[in-house]
Amino acid sequence: MDFETGPLNNPFPRTVQLAMTAYGETHGAGFRHWDDRAWPGVPSLPLEKGESKMQLEGKVALVTGGARGLGRSMALAYAREGADVAIVARTPSELDSVGSEIRALGRRAHTVNAELTTSEGANRAAGETISELGKIDILVNNAGGYRLFTNDLTHSVTVLDITEEEWRRVMESNLTTTFMACRAVLPHMMERGSGVIVNMTSKNVASRGRAGQASYGAAKAAVERLSESLADELKDYGIAVNILDPGWNLTRPNDDYEDEVHKRMRLPDDIAEVAVHMALQIPETMTGQLVSAPEYDEEHGIKRLSAYERLHV
Repeated sequence: MDFETGPLNNPFPRTVQLAMTAYGETHGAGFRHWDDRAWPGVPSLPLEKGESKMQLEGKVALVTGGARGLGRSMALAYAREGADVAIVARTPSELDSVGSEIRALGRRAHTVNAELTTSEGANRAAGETISELGKIDILVNNAGGYRLFTNDLTHSVTVLDITEEEWRRVMESNLTTTFMACRAVLPHMMERGSGVIVNMTSKNVASRGRAGQASYGAAKAAVERLSESLADELKDYGIAVNILDPGWNLTRPNDDYEDEVHKRMRLPDDIAEVAVHMALQIPETMTGQLVSAPEYDEEHGIKRLSAYERLHV
């Protein structure tokens, strides 16, 4: 297949095309298809005889924080591309709802109500996924958040004023959950000699400390460093570890902002393309790297309306 035909036939830059070619030589050519809905105005690449349209067919993904917002969007994106999906969260009703959505797409789903700040909870989530779905190919560490103690949109707290309880909770919900989930799935992935881990960050606060954001910024910066260390440790085991910055999204903590702020936000479903792209990586194509969802869209010529514009049409 010709990868030099330009953006109307292949929306990826040459460097990404080469990485995808390497992936295809190892894992098959199913990655070539991109759904027309995901790439407005860009036709899907032609499929060869016997070639699957599903980029993640036969894969199993485990998504933490998968019952709402970005986690739900990534779980459904993987299911649409053929993966069976396990989701972990702490709200049974939301778990059941997303599990039903995954099954409605013709995929197997498993839901786990677990506390991921403990090894017991993380090990149970991994163990149940392997038992029910057979394996874990993809781990997405999406559990976490920043406004954990209040619904006050202006909430920020200085280092002097933050309570020990709030500090620990922000660190545990963002950093410890990522660490525990990675450690729980690693023996399985290392034994199989393959796997993909995607850890979530917030680039704006992780790259530079900001007043009132010390706990969240420190937690996300630590997630980035943890991910880079894991990438170096695991590359010889065929496991890719990368970091995803989703940008500013209209998720539940941001619902109450004024319309002018919503005009600068994305919707959670906007993460689908880049989430699938990252799930396709191997160490030879990309590992230890941070990918920004808005920058990814810009690089690939994907133009989106703001959350406000799409919710008010």
